[in-house]
Amino acid sequence: MSITPQVGPLSAFGPYTSPPSEIEGVSFWPRVAARVIDFIVHYLLSLVSGFLFAVLLLIAAAGHPNPLFIERMRRTGIAVFVFSLLGSIAYEIICEGLHGSTLGKLALGMTVVQEDGTPCRIKSALIRSFAYLVDALFFGLIGYMAMKGSPQMQRHGDEWANTIVCKRSAVATNNLRRGGRFIVALFFALMLDSILIIVGLLLNFTS
Repeated sequence: MSITPQVGPLSAFGPYTSPPSEIEGVSFWPRVAARVIDFIVHYLLSLVSGFLFAVLLLIAAAGHPNPLFIERMRRTGIAVFVFSLLGSIAYEIICEGLHGSTLGKLALGMTVVQEDGTPCRIKSALIRSFAYLVDALFFGLIGYMAMKGSPQMQRHGDEWANTIVCKRSAVATNNLRRGGRFIVALFFALMLDSILIIVGLLLNFTS
């Protein structure tokens, strides 16, 4: 007499076959608020960098600038705009690539992670930061429409970089980068931002 083995349900395989839970993305307006904070930081840094540049020029002129010297200091050209923009992008790349958050995002409890929940990588931060130039078109309408059609509130830059902007509380503890790393990232981000601003001012002055 043969005994037919009973085949039970495949529920034991459930943990392996079920899709991972999706990370909930942060909506449009809180991210705008974080950008505003970062813009203020960049603007204040621009003022400090501009003041430092002017002081160095006065020292180079031995404290007696001629009228042409003063005129060159006052004018603003395309180099100032381009390098200031590159400085703000560099700030985003370094902060998000090394820590996951800019000062604005951290202040509002946000961070950038890969779609699988792991920390944001430098390459991904670079892609999403330059893609912001597309998402910001028409006062952010391009990014807003992309986020509206995304389950995880991803703008185009997030989709291309495979990243999500989420609350820090939604990230596994082992994937969160700590405060000490943020301080280092912020220091280098502000330094590079300032250097690029000064390079733009120098090119504008000498052109």
